[in-house]
Amino acid sequence: MELTIAEYHDALRAGRTTCARTVSDYLSRIALYNPTLHALITINPHALDDAQRKDQEGLPHPLPPPLHGVPIILKDTYATACMPTTSGVRALRTLTTKTDAPVVQRLLAAGAILLAKANLHEFSLEGVTLSSLGGQTLNPYDLSRTPGGSSGGTAAALAANLALAGCGGDTVNSMRSPASACSVVGLRPSKGRVETTGIMPVSWTQDVGGPMARTVRDVRVLFDVMKYPSGSSPIPVPQPEPVSMPVHVPLPLPSKPPVADTTTNTVHKIGILTDYFPAESTPDGPIILQTITQALHLVASKTSNRIQFIPLPHQPTWDVARLRAEADTQAFEFRTAMDGFLKSSIVEYTPHRSLKDVTSSGEFCVEAVTPAFWQTQQDQNQQDQQEKCENGKQEDEFIPTNPQYHTRLSTIASLKDSVSSCFDNLDLTAIVYPHQRQLVARVGETVQPGRNGILAALVGWPAVCIPGVPIGLELMGRFGQDERILELAEVFEGIVNGRKAPLLEGVGR
Repeated sequence: MELTIAEYHDALRAGRTTCARTVSDYLSRIALYNPTLHALITINPHALDDAQRKDQEGLPHPLPPPLHGVPIILKDTYATACMPTTSGVRALRTLTTKTDAPVVQRLLAAGAILLAKANLHEFSLEGVTLSSLGGQTLNPYDLSRTPGGSSGGTAAALAANLALAGCGGDTVNSMRSPASACSVVGLRPSKGRVETTGIMPVSWTQDVGGPMARTVRDVRVLFDVMKYPSGSSPIPVPQPEPVSMPVHVPLPLPSKPPVADTTTNTVHKIGILTDYFPAESTPDGPIILQTITQALHLVASKTSNRIQFIPLPHQPTWDVARLRAEADTQAFEFRTAMDGFLKSSIVEYTPHRSLKDVTSSGEFCVEAVTPAFWQTQQDQNQQDQQEKCENGKQEDEFIPTNPQYHTRLSTIASLKDSVSSCFDNLDLTAIVYPHQRQLVARVGETVQPGRNGILAALVGWPAVCIPGVPIGLELMGRFGQDERILELAEVFEGIVNGRKAPLLEGVGR
C-alpha cells in the first residue's frame, strides 16, 4: 500500500520482501479489485516469472538500475511484444507487434517488470475512460464517477495500489485529467523529450507519452528513464520576440514580496492563471476555488523566501474553448496518424490496416468516440482527395492539406509566442491553475468538460498535475525545463499533501 520506488528498493536490500512477493501481492490486489474498477485490460502472464528471474539475479550493488524489479502498468497504446496493443478497441484486440516501443525498451532495460496494460478511453479520444474492450473504468474514490481520461485506467490502478508506477499518453488532457481525478501525479513532458515511436497515435502535433505515479519523486525516476539522453531531444527551444503585457489584475490569492533563498539566491515566480479558475456561481466552482486557494495560501506561507505568486493578466487568446475550436489538430491528423501506425513495420499482425477498416467492422464503442473520429474520415478516397487538392476544394475535409489545418498550426505558433512572452516579461518559472473547472464526470456521461490541459498540449511545454483533493493542481513550466518543474512540483506536493489512498472496503468482495 502506497509503496514508493525508494521504499521498495530499501525493502529489497533489507530482505523484507522480494520482487516475486511484491508482484504476487499486486496480482492479488488486481484479482480482487479490477473486476469492479475495470482499470486493466490485460495482465502480463510472464510478470511473476520475470520477477523470479530478478530475484535470482539479485540486487546489484552499490546502486541497482533505477527501476529494478518495479512493477509498472502501461496505457494500452504502448507497443509490447508480449501482449496485444489495442487502444481499447475491440476490433484491434488481436493486434500484436514484433517489438516493444523504444520507450518500453528503456523501461525494461532499467529493470522494470511489465505487470499489465491499462484501459483507456476508446482511441484516446475523450476523458471518461470508456472503451469497447475494457468497458467503463470506475473512479476508486467514488464508484459513481469516472476516473478522467483518456489514461484513466493507469490512474485508477495506481490510485488503488494495483502497481507501483505507470505510463500514460497525453494529446489534450489525457494524463493530467485522470491524475487530477484519481489523486495521483501525471507529467506531460515537453514535446520531444520522450520518444513516441511505437505508441498508438492521435495527433503528431500534440501527442506525448509520459510517467504517472503516486508521488512526484517516482514520476521523476520514471521520467529520467523514459526521456531522451541529455542534449538529444529533437525539438529546439523556441525563441520568440517579447511583447508588452497589460497591467496585473488584482486577485485575493497569496502574493508576497520575494526574499532571496539563502542557499541558491533563487526566487521562483509563479503566475496564477486566474482565467482558468471556475466562476463561483458554477455548480462545482466553490469547492474547486476553495481547494486551490487554500493550497496556494499554504504554499505561500511555507515558502515566502523561495516562491512569489503573481496574478496573471487576462489572456483572451489562451481561452480553452477558443483553443479547442481554433487550434486543436486531432480531427486533421488522427486518420493519417492511426493508419500510419497500423501499416508500420512494428506491427506483426492486425486484422485491420486502416481506421476505415476498423470503422467498417463495427467493433468499436460508438458512444465513446468523439466528433474528431467521424470528421477525420470524411474524405476516404485518395483519388478524390487528389482531385480536390488540384481544384482547391478542401475546405470541408479534415485532412493535413486543408488550409484550415495550416491556419490552426499558425494559431499554435502565435500561442507559443504569447506564452513565451508572458513568461519572459514576468520572469516566470511556472504558471499554476486547477486542471479541472468542474468535478469529474459521473458514470454514464460520455464527455468530461471543464478541463484546462490544452494550453500545455498546444505549446508543447511541460505540465505536471499533483493531487489536491478533489481536483488536481497543475503547474506548467518553460519548454525543456521538465526537471525544474518536477522539482517545483515536489515542493508543492510536500506542503499540500493532497494524496490520500481511496477507501476500498467492500469493493470486489
